[in-house]
Amino acid sequence: MNAWYENARVTFLDDPLDAVVGRLSTAAGKESLHIDLQQQEEWKASVGLLQQHLDEKAEMVRLLKETLTSSDLGDFDHVILEYDFRRRGLRMDCVLLGKGIIAVLEFKRTALMAADRDQVSDYAINLVEFHEETRRVCDSEQCVVVPMLALTSGAAKRSSNGREFHRSPWNSVVREPLKCDRHSLHEALRAALTLRRGRQAIDPMRWLQSAFSPSSTIIDAAISLYGQHDVSSIKAHAAPIDLINRCTEEVASSIQSTLSKKQNRVIFVSGAPGAGKTLVGLKLAFDPRFQREAVFVTGNAPLVDVLSESLKRSYRSKKSKLVISGYAREQAMPVIRMSTFKIVKAHAFLGERGKSTGSADGRIVIFDEAQRTYEEGRPVLRKKLERDEALLILNSLERSYGPGAVVVALVGHNQAINRGELGITAWFKAAKECGWQISIADETLEHSEIDSSKWPILESREKLRTGHLPHSLRFYRNRDIEKWTHHVLSDQPAEASAIARRLQNSDTIWLTRNLDGAKAWVRENRVGDETAGIIASGQARRLAAEGLFVDLKPGIAHWILAPSGDIRSSNMLETVQNQYQIQGLEVDYALVCWDGDLRRVGNSWKGFRINGASWQKDGAIEIAKNGYRVLLTRARKGMILFVPKGDATGEDPTRPPELYDRIADYLVSCGARALSGQQQTSHA
Repeated sequence: MNAWYENARVTFLDDPLDAVVGRLSTAAGKESLHIDLQQQEEWKASVGLLQQHLDEKAEMVRLLKETLTSSDLGDFDHVILEYDFRRRGLRMDCVLLGKGIIAVLEFKRTALMAADRDQVSDYAINLVEFHEETRRVCDSEQCVVVPMLALTSGAAKRSSNGREFHRSPWNSVVREPLKCDRHSLHEALRAALTLRRGRQAIDPMRWLQSAFSPSSTIIDAAISLYGQHDVSSIKAHAAPIDLINRCTEEVASSIQSTLSKKQNRVIFVSGAPGAGKTLVGLKLAFDPRFQREAVFVTGNAPLVDVLSESLKRSYRSKKSKLVISGYAREQAMPVIRMSTFKIVKAHAFLGERGKSTGSADGRIVIFDEAQRTYEEGRPVLRKKLERDEALLILNSLERSYGPGAVVVALVGHNQAINRGELGITAWFKAAKECGWQISIADETLEHSEIDSSKWPILESREKLRTGHLPHSLRFYRNRDIEKWTHHVLSDQPAEASAIARRLQNSDTIWLTRNLDGAKAWVRENRVGDETAGIIASGQARRLAAEGLFVDLKPGIAHWILAPSGDIRSSNMLETVQNQYQIQGLEVDYALVCWDGDLRRVGNSWKGFRINGASWQKDGAIEIAKNGYRVLLTRARKGMILFVPKGDATGEDPTRPPELYDRIADYLVSCGARALSGQQQTSHA
């Protein structure tokens, strides 16, 4: 059941206030959510407000008691509180099911804002687009959906045009939310009943158990938007795009064959950073052949935010030629907000804990950054995983769909940046235990962490011809930067220097000890619509002495997409993104800042973390190196490395100059070109 509380109206009215709140708190605990006292008070206010307006026997203020009669609101049959709209990341405060009506109520405390209006309107529209029983009763029984906003304190202005409905296909949804406060809720509910077109009662159990699946029109809209939009963070260049297309088609063919044979299969797609794995996944998710069955799951939440904001900005542009199938222009924003329904943040997907929610999507799960699944015992949504995450995912799909399910695992090499991540072999282990088949390319098996002799399941694998993408999609002069980065982090300066020499005619790798000089170089090289930004390790906390704060996480969508002149833009070179925020995203010119969390000790790298007032050794050296691997591969056209000089006074023991000198000297030995005071720009 997706509701934390549901009951018939008459039973709800008899339930003590504390009992209702207690059930909400218990349900929240089962969902592993911490409910603070403030949230409990908000529930008490909204639940109490409903009881006052729906029950003439309740103790309430004289004015409300005089206006309430059971006959006025008797057509509301069922009360649903905290309705969890699975896969959409929505939780609705209250849904009232009545004869010919579904009222969606959101309770706010002291003021009603435009964002609140959009929120509750989106809830109502989402019900029509994704909730099958709502769609059915609206289409066949003339049911209406009424969004409502209620203040628990203060006064609300009455809605001026609450009788108008949206255009088709949302012509069952009231266009303007009804607004009210604690003194006018009864009047608003009574007004909602006057908007009805029919009087057919809604079966509450059928409604609560309804499947979730997108309507055909929203699918068409999503494909239309995605198909005509150049995703700013995933740009294709020339030759590699042919391999990407062939890879996508081969995987699609394997998916179709697997489903037709009622098999279960994990299909692996691997590749270097920037090679286009995410692009393959998105192309599959929005492929019309899989429009009702595929969902793109990613642990890269910033990518989802950037994609969503990028779609909005593209449509707002005067030059935009986007056409949204079946919708009027004024409906554009809600459509765009819903168009990313196929892209699900991993915590939301995995938070279902294997529950079968009736969703039509999910038979085909495209899992981005699949090497980042967690091990048993790792907390996810404040609840420890009972088994390895990959195994839980396969078990969940089997329970929901039985035979005929596919996981497309998009795997990056050497990209684990969090503790507890298991890597690609977690999927081998899960597939073996669950009896799933595997499709994988020979090149993927060359991954350093894979010992094929330890995995007999690989002997019967389906071999993919194009399951590995070796070429970066980045700017043509910068395609060897991943190789350079590998040698730098593998203590191979001679090999790194040889690659750097091949890049001498580009702006690829520069180094400076002066932050202002680094910013000047970026500003001189960036032209037109090109992007630039400052990035650093999430552990680089002593960069604070340089005015760079890695714990301050600016909004990634605006950071990537806002134009120069907008203080939120990365081009302003004022705020810093770390590896967790920037993974999967790119800028044209990157200013990469290096701190003492990854330093040279002897002839190798060692990891450190700030603990209190000093650096402490960090044993997870591969995690530390992979964080810098992400940072060093974010630039499409060029990057400059900034290594601080440290504190020569000795007052700050966390920033000794010799620490930073060793880092800078090593990077120069790897081919990074030192930027002199007069050489602020490249003459390539």
